[in-house]
This record gives sequence, C-alpha cells and structure tokens, in this order.
Amino acid sequence: MRNTMNRARSVTGAAALVLAVGVMSLAACDHVKNELLEPQNPGIVDETAVGSAAAAAALKVGAIGRVKLLANDPNANGFAYSSVWITSGLLADEFANSDFQNSQNDVDQRTMSPDNVASDYSRVTQSRGFIRDAIAAEKKWEPQKVADIAELYLGLGFIEMSLAENFCNGIPLGRNDKGTVDYNSPEFKPLTNAEVYAIAAVHVDSALTVLGTASDAASNFVRQAALITKARIMLDRGRSQAGSAAALVPPSVVPTNYQYLWTTSTSSSTDDIGIWQFNNSIARITVSDSAVTYAGRLFITANAIPFASTNDPRVPILRGVDAKIPSEDGTTPLFIQQIWKNRDDPLPMVSGIDARLIEAEAALNTSDISGMMTILNALRTSPPKIGIYQPAAMTALPTPATLDDATSLFFREKAFWTFGRGQRLSDLRRLVRQYNRTQDRVFPVGQHYKGGTYGTDVNLPVPDAERVNPQFKGCIDRNA
Repeated sequence: MRNTMNRARSVTGAAALVLAVGVMSLAACDHVKNELLEPQNPGIVDETAVGSAAAAAALKVGAIGRVKLLANDPNANGFAYSSVWITSGLLADEFANSDFQNSQNDVDQRTMSPDNVASDYSRVTQSRGFIRDAIAAEKKWEPQKVADIAELYLGLGFIEMSLAENFCNGIPLGRNDKGTVDYNSPEFKPLTNAEVYAIAAVHVDSALTVLGTASDAASNFVRQAALITKARIMLDRGRSQAGSAAALVPPSVVPTNYQYLWTTSTSSSTDDIGIWQFNNSIARITVSDSAVTYAGRLFITANAIPFASTNDPRVPILRGVDAKIPSEDGTTPLFIQQIWKNRDDPLPMVSGIDARLIEAEAALNTSDISGMMTILNALRTSPPKIGIYQPAAMTALPTPATLDDATSLFFREKAFWTFGRGQRLSDLRRLVRQYNRTQDRVFPVGQHYKGGTYGTDVNLPVPDAERVNPQFKGCIDRNA
C-alpha cells in the first residue's frame, strides 16, 4: 500500500496523472486544460489546440480523470454525483433508496424505465471520446510515454467493460470522425453485451501491447491494472475462461495489496467521491439490508445481503440516528458506510483483492471448494486495505459441503470485499446468466418498503437520450 500511495503523490508518469488528477495545482496548466477539455463526444478537440507535448499531456490528464465518472460525477445527468456505480448498487442490494424522488425509487424497486437518467450513461459514454482524442495526441506528441498511452487504452476498455456489465443489450459505441457524426455508420449499431465485452478486451489488450516489455514502475503499475481488468472481462464472457483469467493475476504478478486508486481534490468541495456525497452527506441512499422498518412496519427483502446489520468489518456502518443525520426523505432508516469516511478518501478502481477473488472463482469453477476457501480465508485472516481503510481480521469460514453452497458463499464474500465498487450488479447478472439461477433467487424480491413489489429488472436500460441515433430503438432485451 505504501508504494501505491507514494505513486499517487509523487510519480510524474502515467499513474501520477491518474491518481493525482484532482490535485494538480499549476495555475497556468488549469487554463490550458479548461480550454482543451470541453465536452467533445460526439465533438472533438480542435487539432490546432493540441500542438505540443504539454497540451497532449494535459489532454491525457483530463481524459483519465473522466474514467472516474463511473463513480464520481459532480455534473451527472441525474442528480449531482449520481453514477453507474451508485445506480447499479441501488438496483442490486448494496444500497436502498432514502430519497423522495420517484426516479431513485424506480431504480431501487427494479422498475427502471429508459427515461430515467440516474445511471449517468451519457456522460460516461461521452468520456470515450476524450480518451480516443488523448490517445491520438499522446501518440503524436509523446509516443515515448508508453505507460501513459497504455493507461488511456486501459481506461477506454474499463469504461466499455463497465457499460456491458451494467446496461442492457443494445449499447451503441459510436464515434465521430473529426467532428462529423455519421449515424448510419456500423459503429452506431446497438451492440449486445457480448460484443461490447469483445471491444473492451481489444482495448485492454492494446494497453498490454503498448507496454510490451517495459519494466519501469509506471509501466508495471498500469500493466497490473490492465491484467486485472482483462481477467474481469474474461470472467464476464464466460465461466470457461475462469482458469485463464486467474492465470493472468497470480500473487507474483498482482500482489494482494496492489491498488489502482481514484483520488479527488482535497482543495475543492465539488470533486468528492460519489458514494460519500450520496450516502454520507446528502443521504439520498442508505446502505441496504434484508430487513427495514419503515413507517413503523417491518419489511423483509428476500435474497438481499444484510450489509447494514451484519457488522462485517469490510463494510463498517454508522447509524444515521447516532450521527444525527436524517435520511433525505426523513423516514427511511439511514445507515452510513464508513469505508470512505471522508469526502476525498481514495477509491480503488481495481485492486489485488480483485485478483484474489478471480483466483477463488477459478477454483470454484473446477469444483475445488477447498482451494477456493484457502484464498477466501487468507483474505479474511490477513485483510488488505480497501483504499485507506483497514478492515479488522476475521475468523476463517468452514468449507461448504456442496458446490451450490460454495457458489453462494463465494459471491457473498465477494460482495463484502467489493462493496460500493461497481461489481455487485454484474455479479448478480452472472449468477443468472452463467450459474443458471433464476432472477428471483438472486435479486431483491418481495414487497418494497415504499409501496408495491420489486420488479424484475436485472440491468440498467440504455436511456432514451441515445435515440438521437436512428439505429437505436431501445434495449435489444433486458436479459441478464
């Protein structure tokens, strides 16, 4: 962890730019960046604006900073700081709605319509344009900075992977050509999740190809993040690839304490991490539980992990009544996560924890339950940090007797390790798509505490804003 944090503060190469993007303070640079980083997808940065290595580097900083819109977006399409990670956690079982807005409740209740923009889809997919432009600029002006170029390809692949993990089948990945948008282009055809994963994999592979055999600290750091991301995409594409995915990220390649961290500016209150803003600050969401007392009545939600009441050290909780913070709606019990207690605590995009969980799932897929438990219990008894938060050690768990029980245990353990980091909805979808469980055995079901019953959504819809593209007619389907 020491190396991770030192890189965030002092390295001048690729990782310093991504990890410290929020804390650059050169006034002269700020004006250049503001001019360069205007919204550009489907627009484009004027070629005359990127006429030097310094301008290309500034463009790279802004592009990499936009990857974290997946989790932190003060200018989100929905509410400020709404994001893919928060909305997917709300649709799954990480968060519950403590707001009075119908749009938030529709997500929580799994009845989300395509006119709902809570997912911040448009801002996230627009970020791909910034990254493509930055790649072109860096290749032209700073081709020797292979770690920076690779990191941009990684960011592009990570965004595309996240879109496929969380949204319905029917995601267009269109782009422009020097400011010209041709909606009849094949690139604007809505793609299945499988097709988007394939494109994401190509871009992550491009990151690894650019890095080649480079062995400097910046290149090694980006390579580790790219390998974790590639392994995740392989698991997303099918269980048959679990073994190959695990082989990419052994401890000798990705140590358990590795973290690629997103940071925000400590000097600004408009650049906070989204989960802190939405839960700890304005209380639009609460950490979820399998039981909630609302307006004097107890509601039980089947399949939901009781994150708020389990007292698990990986998801520490502060009760709103103890903090004297009411929920936004004034009625829903508020439970406040304490992993990221402060507005600028760093947030892992990928980590060595992810690598160990990939290895554990590979063991599960060969019915090596004992091997899976060895990995899971090693994490429990010697827990690594999550950001800057250090969970307390936990006791080892007994080995499940059946493969079905082992599967349930694995995904429960993973849910606690990855809480709030944009992976839970994808895992619930995979339990349906790859592990042959029906959605009503996986997702929250039953009577919703704010009225009605839970719906059957298993993903986020691509919003109607995409209909400017005449090839897009809505989701191809809403399947897991």
